[in-house]
Amino acid sequence: TGDTAPDDIGAMVDVSAGSFQMGCNEKVDNQCNMLENPYHEVYLDAYKIDKYEVTVGEYQKCIDAGNCNNAHYETTAYFFYCNLGITAKGNHPMNCVSWYGAKAYCEWAGKRLPTEAEWEKAARGTEGAKYPWGNEPEVNCDYAVIPNYSEKTGDLEYGCGADGPWIVGSKEKGKSPYGAYDMLGNVWEWTNDWMGYEYYETSPSENPTGPESGDKRVVRGGGWFGVLSTGDIRASRRTGNTPDDKSFERGFRCAK
Repeated sequence: TGDTAPDDIGAMVDVSAGSFQMGCNEKVDNQCNMLENPYHEVYLDAYKIDKYEVTVGEYQKCIDAGNCNNAHYETTAYFFYCNLGITAKGNHPMNCVSWYGAKAYCEWAGKRLPTEAEWEKAARGTEGAKYPWGNEPEVNCDYAVIPNYSEKTGDLEYGCGADGPWIVGSKEKGKSPYGAYDMLGNVWEWTNDWMGYEYYETSPSENPTGPESGDKRVVRGGGWFGVLSTGDIRASRRTGNTPDDKSFERGFRCAK
């Protein structure tokens, strides 16, 4: 879904050095939760982040090179919502990939997973906007690939009616201040950070043994599936999953 694939898949955008406001901005957002507090200033050096979510076609190159291990992803043969293995889905986001599989791809490509702070600054800019496009309008299918209620039938439709994620970069209105697409919607995105309940944490505070201890890696951005809660589709929304989890709702992008 989406008209055509962008001609610069694999491109990165520049995020300039400087401070930004991280966390939930209660002045513009009434859907804050405790995991998004406190609202605070963070300084980041300049970096680059992928303009689009990593596609199935890009990930296939890593598999072909022997650098992406099949223990870290699933194909459509495993579950029909997984994009890998469907010829027509080459320009759709790679999903059904674990944190390990995302990390392996980024490293193979000479990049890395973004930190949670890098992801958030790239998504919203410096002034604490609720969405990549500002504070209005509320998230909808003009801006992001999300679950939505059909105006005609009132039924919940996944992926704005496509029943899956769209070709990357399909929502021009939804791009971030730095020109990154699909920072909200399409697929949730892995970041490099452990999920800390004392925001903002970059390493596990306890039991740093990985998934066996229940530790989770942060995922950001919301996705195409799930019971619609627009509170899930905001720039400051944060949740986590165990790093070996391979959900059809989740993909990633890289930074450097």
